[in-house]
Amino acid sequence: MPGLTARPGRCYVVCTEVPPDVVGGLGRYAERMMPALRDLGVPVEVFGAVGRHRPAGTERIGGVTLHRLRTAGQTAEVHGTGRPRTPEAAGPPVRIAGLLAFNVRVAARILRGGARSGAVVAVHDWMGCLAGILCRLLGRMPVVFHVHTCEHNAVPRARRSAVAVGIAALETAQARLAGLIVVPSAGMRDELTARGWPVGRLRVVPHGFEDPELVRLAGLPGADRDRLRSAVRRRYLPGGAGRLVVFAGRLSPHKGVHTLIRAVPAMLRERDDLRIVLIGGRTPGTGDDAEVARLIEEEGVGGHVVAGYRFLDPPELFAHFLAADVCAFPSAYEPFGLVAVEAMALGRPVVVGPGYSPEVVGDGAIRCRTDSPEELAAALSRCLDDPEVAAGLARRGAAHVRARYSWARTAETTLAVYAEVTR
Repeated sequence: MPGLTARPGRCYVVCTEVPPDVVGGLGRYAERMMPALRDLGVPVEVFGAVGRHRPAGTERIGGVTLHRLRTAGQTAEVHGTGRPRTPEAAGPPVRIAGLLAFNVRVAARILRGGARSGAVVAVHDWMGCLAGILCRLLGRMPVVFHVHTCEHNAVPRARRSAVAVGIAALETAQARLAGLIVVPSAGMRDELTARGWPVGRLRVVPHGFEDPELVRLAGLPGADRDRLRSAVRRRYLPGGAGRLVVFAGRLSPHKGVHTLIRAVPAMLRERDDLRIVLIGGRTPGTGDDAEVARLIEEEGVGGHVVAGYRFLDPPELFAHFLAADVCAFPSAYEPFGLVAVEAMALGRPVVVGPGYSPEVVGDGAIRCRTDSPEELAAALSRCLDDPEVAAGLARRGAAHVRARYSWARTAETTLAVYAEVTR
């Protein structure tokens, strides 16, 4: 939106996961968007939780003011280890109390600074809802609610705890008070509309994809690209020969990792040179790792499925995408799915699950219609066994991503949304 003139005077961003302590998609979003907003000339102040080995306080990162506040009972994982930053023995009550205190302190700091003319409060996911509600009710400040995922979909409805019910109620309250609600896909907009959220205040703003390391790898000369692919493939395949499928994401049921493991026996009937690499760790406070390990043993595929039970830093993750014959992201629920977009941008064949909104991947990925191991096995086999299908998919995927997504466009569109609520 190059002609945009109306802009907020200042952005107060409430986002618990902030760079450089990036664990999941929310942190990756913050890492890209903070400088993109700054580059458009809008002062940005971010309020986040204290990361690993970092003291509370205020610092400047790339021209953005970042306030780190301590949060009792914080359970975000130390990146790449699968270990929580604080003992889980603290329990949900302590963690929830710590998060509530964090929100009150954030709201107090924003309100103490005064409701500046043209300022907007941007709340990211339920962890910052209370701060947004307080700023709206006490300071009459305009609030935009960014919904990256909905906690009510994190587990099947039958297993929802009292905490999950409370989180859903908090999300709904923030949605009612927010001037506008930003979601990353049309699928998520439709889901929230069906849930009763106000369709007239929902705005779809897709994410970008350009991580600096991804851009570097995508531009590698063919020989360098082949050497990198071979180095990764040799870790999992004898001499690097065989077929490699890579999954990345939380090892949660809704990410489709169980479906992928159950699809392996059918794929092995036609090919024994197959390796499935699972990149990612558990959701804190769950037994996701143990359940994945149990399922691998139960299906008898331990010789073909490699699970590291940890996340990888972006350069290593992208190298694995490059090395894969096909990347699999079979989520049953996925508000956007940045990993699939990144794999497509790298020119890799991609298979996604029914949770992906169709417009996110377009015709650049095979989208399974059901959460079925049989359908997933057939889609992956098609890519593995037909080089022309795989190559065509890779070309279309890269073209779709580069034509549709960029962080600069995301930042411009986001500022247009903020301008709507500050008029």
